[in-house]
Amino acid sequence: MTTRLDPALADYLAAQPRVVWDESLDLAAERARERAESLAAPRLAEPAEIRDLVVPGPEGAPGIGARLYRPTGERDLPLTLYLHGGGFVVGGLETHDNAVRLLAEQARTVVVAADYRLAPEHTYPAAVDDAYAVYRWVLAEAAALGADPGRVAVAGDSAGGFLATQVAFMSAERGDPPPAFQLLIYPATGAGSGGTGRDAEPGSAGLRPENMDWYMSSFLGGYPAERLPAYFPPAKAPHPATQPPTFVLTAELDPLREDGAAYAELLREAGVDARWQDSPGLVHSFLRFMHAVPAARAAAQPAFDALRAALYGPGS
Repeated sequence: MTTRLDPALADYLAAQPRVVWDESLDLAAERARERAESLAAPRLAEPAEIRDLVVPGPEGAPGIGARLYRPTGERDLPLTLYLHGGGFVVGGLETHDNAVRLLAEQARTVVVAADYRLAPEHTYPAAVDDAYAVYRWVLAEAAALGADPGRVAVAGDSAGGFLATQVAFMSAERGDPPPAFQLLIYPATGAGSGGTGRDAEPGSAGLRPENMDWYMSSFLGGYPAERLPAYFPPAKAPHPATQPPTFVLTAELDPLREDGAAYAELLREAGVDARWQDSPGLVHSFLRFMHAVPAARAAAQPAFDALRAALYGPGS
């Protein structure tokens, strides 16, 4: 284990304003969003089609913004719902556009990225309800979108990884078709022990534990703990075997590293086909640095490959 920051990533972060990648705890949500959106990057892929959508929201809620990415002009491709990270407070279609472009290209899947409601304006369960509403919509509309309704996966990074697990558990609970596969990238699962990532060098680079507390309190907004579902957090779910085949990707120097590693092990023990891969020398949110850091781009490839293999079969 290196416990040292990848040199190219260190150089890249040193050239950025700290506010781009290390949010301060005293930031108002709107200012934090402005800073998260300020990281510009050259495009890594050019899908054949990109178009914005509005998906019907949960009952009584507004429509949900979404963006469709089609990697080629082919029809009947598999479809993946992507849920972005950002601590349930920041992030959106623009902050994760580059990562989703590359995911669509490399996994050869149509992707629908969901712009779910953010906290603290919209507290729990708004983001979860939106994520599930988009999931049910893509199941119903896959054929109309030129995708295969029998091959629908769910993916997400960080907070979006948490939302992906909720979608999978809710589909089992409600009797809807389950995701064919689940891709979780440095997910928040509630399974971690607070070990390696919290204490590793270079200290405060990337996500910090105190940021995690701010994000979660903003997300929950005082929601009564006794009313949370049994699968919140997913690591405490009584029936983990209901989860689909899963690939978990983590970063070595990330407070959420143990969340991902422990959750993959929990699923394996429950009989789920679950794999975990760690990324040495990288920090949380490394998907956003793929354009500048070769190690970040290389670390993401096994996740893209796992999704493609799950949707097309081994060796695809």
